Amino acid sequence: MVSLPDFISSTGRTVPVELRRRRGTRHLRLSYSLENRIVVSKPWHCSYRACQKFIEQHRAWLEAQIGSSPEVIGVSEWLKQSPFLTVGGSRMEVGLQTSSGERAGYLIFPEQGRIEVKLPESGGQHALTQVIRKLAKQALSERTMHLAGLHRLHPSRISVRNQSSRWGSCSSKRGISLNWRLILVAPELQDYVILHELAHLTEMNHSKNFWRVLNGYDPEYRTHEEALGALVPQLMRVIG
Repeated sequence: MVSLPDFISSTGRTVPVELRRRRGTRHLRLSYSLENRIVVSKPWHCSYRACQKFIEQHRAWLEAQIGSSPEVIGVSEWLKQSPFLTVGGSRMEVGLQTSSGERAGYLIFPEQGRIEVKLPESGGQHALTQVIRKLAKQALSERTMHLAGLHRLHPSRISVRNQSSRWGSCSSKRGISLNWRLILVAPELQDYVILHELAHLTEMNHSKNFWRVLNGYDPEYRTHEEALGALVPQLMRVIG
């Protein structure tokens, strides 16, 4: 991946530019990523000068994208705005506490609908990120196994990752991968993604039969899919 000079908007905002060279690409293409970066895909032998000229030709479009896109924020900022996480099919309030200890951790109180996150005084953003990612791995793995059991399904593996644009995936080896950010969404939306990937254990495609299977698991899947799609621009810009 190669970078071009940063793009400076009319408001003075500096935006990184990434250049991607791909064999088989016949035309210059421009996109604005969920990491708030300008991405230029170019034919293999296209010059850097041509790429910069192409960017300037599309300045108006880029200005609109930059102006309308949410900012990238850390998970600590997100929790200040919305101090809730979805665990075990329930929306729970999150409380942050600092301690004199050196280790970060969390405690879940299901009956109280509360999660207490403990952070060392010197931990900062990094410690919180580590805790939330650890919690997401536990919560999403357990929820997936619970839902799989209800439908008598058997994924070979469950992993929780930091995907940049996808909520989840299912491999040909029956392994399910989920985006850690699913811990931030409402219970019904989290379950929708998990059930979507579980449905792929029966149908490894998006055929009519796949949607029939998914409808049996989640009759409201269309509504959930639409609601989740509306959250992509904001949630995928949460760093964790």
